[in-house]
Amino acid sequence: MPGSEKEEDPMKNVTFSEGKKFGEWRIGKVLDEGGFGRVYIATNVNDPSKIAALKAESNEVEGGSAIKLENMILQKLNKNGPAPHIPVVYMCAKRRRYCYMVMTLLGSNLKSLKAKNKVVNNGFSRGTWSRVGIQCLYSLKFVHDNGYIHRDIKPQNFLLGNEKDRERARIVHILDFGLARPFASWKDREKKWVVRKARGTAEFRGTLRYTSPNVHLKKEQGRGDDVWALLYVLIELNGGKMLPWQTEDERDRVEQMKLTMSHQNVMANMPGCMSKIMPHLATLNYYERPDYHLFFKALWQVMENEKVTPSSKYDWEVDAPDKSLPAAAWENPAGPFFTADPLGINRAPIPGIPGQEPTIQASEAPTDALKSPKMDNDNSSTPGKKKPNKK
Repeated sequence: MPGSEKEEDPMKNVTFSEGKKFGEWRIGKVLDEGGFGRVYIATNVNDPSKIAALKAESNEVEGGSAIKLENMILQKLNKNGPAPHIPVVYMCAKRRRYCYMVMTLLGSNLKSLKAKNKVVNNGFSRGTWSRVGIQCLYSLKFVHDNGYIHRDIKPQNFLLGNEKDRERARIVHILDFGLARPFASWKDREKKWVVRKARGTAEFRGTLRYTSPNVHLKKEQGRGDDVWALLYVLIELNGGKMLPWQTEDERDRVEQMKLTMSHQNVMANMPGCMSKIMPHLATLNYYERPDYHLFFKALWQVMENEKVTPSSKYDWEVDAPDKSLPAAAWENPAGPFFTADPLGINRAPIPGIPGQEPTIQASEAPTDALKSPKMDNDNSSTPGKKKPNKK
C-alpha cells in the first residue's frame, strides 16, 4: 500500500550524494539525522568561505515536513535582522518528495556537551550551568515575545554556535520549531497583540521527559509551560544530577511522578535561590505571562556566587576564550529585557470587546521587516507537524 511505503522508508527521499547542489549551495557530509530527515554541511559555490547547514525532511511522513513552518517562524524572529540566539535561514524550498532549508551552521547541542563534559561527569559546573541557563531563557522569552510557544524544549534543541564562527561560537541558540504554535498575533486595526483562545483540550506535544504537568493534563500549552520545560532541562544539566523520572520510559509513570511529587523533591538538588520558580509556574494558566525576571535573577545569583562572568571559560573550552568573542546578549539584573512585556497579554480574551476575538491570523507586527526568502514550488496549504509523544 502507498501509505505503508511512506511509513516504511521516508529517509530515502533525503539521502543525497556529496556534491549535490541546491541553488547556490553544495552539500557535503551528513551532520545529523533522525526519523524525519537529515542535516548536511553545505558550502556556498560562489564563496567557499561561507559554510551552512542544509536540513532536509521527507514529505512522505505523517503530516508532511515541518520545514515550511520552521522557515516561517525563523523569518519572523529575524525580521529586524539576525536576532540573538536565533539561526538565520538563507534559502528554503519544497520539492515533490522533500523540503529543505539552508541555515546557520551551529555546533554541539547541550545534550552532547553534557555527555562529554570532563569537568563535571554528565552535567555542567554551576558557573557554566548558570550562564547557559540565562542564554536559554533569553532565547525562549524572545520566541514568546514574537507570539510563539516552542512546545519542544529539551537539551538537544539548544546549540552552541559553530566553533569557527566568531560571532556565534559562545552563544546558545534555540532550534527546531516543528512543534511550535502561535499563541498571539499582531492586529493592525487595533494596533495591539491579540491572544489566541485556548482549546478545551489539547493533544500531547513535546518530549515526554521535559513536558510540564499541564501537558499531561491535556491543557493548552502557554508560555509558562515552555519555561517549566526549561526548568526541567536545567535540573538535568545541573552538575550531573538527574530528574526523578530520568530512567522512566512509561508515559503513565512519568505523568504520575510529575503530578504527585512535591516541588521540593523535584528541585532537591537545585540552588536554594531557584526555589520560588516552580511554585510560581504552578500558579499560571495559559494566558498568564511567566515572571522571566524571577528566573533570570536566580540564575544571575548562581553566576555571581560562582564568581564567573560572561567571558569566563565554559566547561568544554580548553583555553580561556578570546575576549573579543561575543558571549551572549548579557545585561545586568536590573536590565529591561526580562522585565519587558511587549505583548501586554496576561488574561483571557473578553467576549464582545473589539480586539479580543479568539481567532488568530499569523501576521507580523508593523516593523521594517527584511525581505525574507519564501518557499518556492509550494502548493501545500498547512505546515507539516511532527508526530507527537516523542521520548
